[in-house]
Amino acid sequence: MNIRSTHSETDTAALLIVGASTRAAAASAVRAGVRPICVDQYGDQDLHAIARVIPRTSSSEDWLHELAPLAPMEWIFTGATENQRDLIAQISEQHALRGCDPDCLSRVRDPFFLETLLSENSIRMSPCRSVEAKPADAENWLLKPLNSAAGQGIQFMGERPWKNTPPGYFYLQRYQPGAPLSALYIAFPEAVVLVGVALQFCGNPALGAAAFQFCGGVTISPVPDSLRSDLKELGTTVARGCGIQGLFGCDLIGNPNDEEPLWLTEVNPRYTALTELFELQYRVPLMDWHLKACRSFVEDSVECFSAGEAQMELKRAEREPLQQIAKGILYAQRDRSAPEIRLSGISDDLYAIPESADLPYSDTFIPQGTPFCSVFGSGKNIRESLQVLAGRVNKYQRLLAPGESTEESGADPLTSPRTVKEPENPFFSGFSTSVPGGLSFLEESPD
Repeated sequence: MNIRSTHSETDTAALLIVGASTRAAAASAVRAGVRPICVDQYGDQDLHAIARVIPRTSSSEDWLHELAPLAPMEWIFTGATENQRDLIAQISEQHALRGCDPDCLSRVRDPFFLETLLSENSIRMSPCRSVEAKPADAENWLLKPLNSAAGQGIQFMGERPWKNTPPGYFYLQRYQPGAPLSALYIAFPEAVVLVGVALQFCGNPALGAAAFQFCGGVTISPVPDSLRSDLKELGTTVARGCGIQGLFGCDLIGNPNDEEPLWLTEVNPRYTALTELFELQYRVPLMDWHLKACRSFVEDSVECFSAGEAQMELKRAEREPLQQIAKGILYAQRDRSAPEIRLSGISDDLYAIPESADLPYSDTFIPQGTPFCSVFGSGKNIRESLQVLAGRVNKYQRLLAPGESTEESGADPLTSPRTVKEPENPFFSGFSTSVPGGLSFLEESPD
């Protein structure tokens, strides 16, 4: 993609952020009072407006060379850098990693380790098997890459030939029908704080997403009392068992009609794509809390911000009127060139909820299946926030593919495990359920 820099080489920064897309984490860094330097694949307009950007190319040697002359600083990674442990170790030789180190990642990204770790918990890992296993009910198992992110590469067992794939690349996980959820935590030395819970959007054709592909979410705040205790236990067990420091997320499937209503599917050991929703909703600097939590694990740390203080701040925020906030990631359904979208000025209110983000420069080439931009919606309840989000998704779809309907722009309903119901608004159908042909979230919501 076209990369345009608006910052000079003499810019100073307090935090290095490395990932595929770093805009959300960079905005969080600004709210934390630090200036980010970002190694980023997309180089979008709004990222350049707040950070110095180093293009992340396919060859890491190119951008690692640009990092070499920088003074040592703190650094974090975003998705899917957790799959590159050697790279993380290499960067950490020069810069102080704030988050999960390679030893932690070897545990937290091992589904079989997590299954054993959680065997006695109220929330357990959805059962996993080696790819060589031959379960009798093969239609109820998913084939998942061991090194993946955002749901990419996940498919039902038997959907394509996989017997000749390299050993150690895939594993099997039992398919759990229900609503995909995401819980966000911050691990401090003395306790693990549950920040919030969101409903995830996965594989929604209205956003151009392929089956199981992550494409956004909406907050469910405050955390329902019926889930809070079990989610706290889950976060504490995972963080302590794996050695996690700071922010991390747990992806789950929830089905209140199941004998076990919550199953863990995987752990994201980093700043997650939905972290910014909780930060904007609660108006608290989660990146600042993350950095302070990670520093607290260092023996000579003098940090005084504690898990208890974080919990009190969240409880204070929950007493205020909370908007529910939704984010949708819009994917290109054909190869496109980005239209001209003028970036509005940066708001003086760092917690203002934007209409859109991750905006490419005009004429940037956007390959099919890659993200075009993110759009947001907010409202007094989930239904209202999704209605606002729907209108904005339609607006940006028309910008990207003027004159084309969803069908004309290449969306294939067969790429999603959800079946669109009629005559309900197709934008919402199956938005939040992984049950084929199941009810939409709006029909199930009491709001």
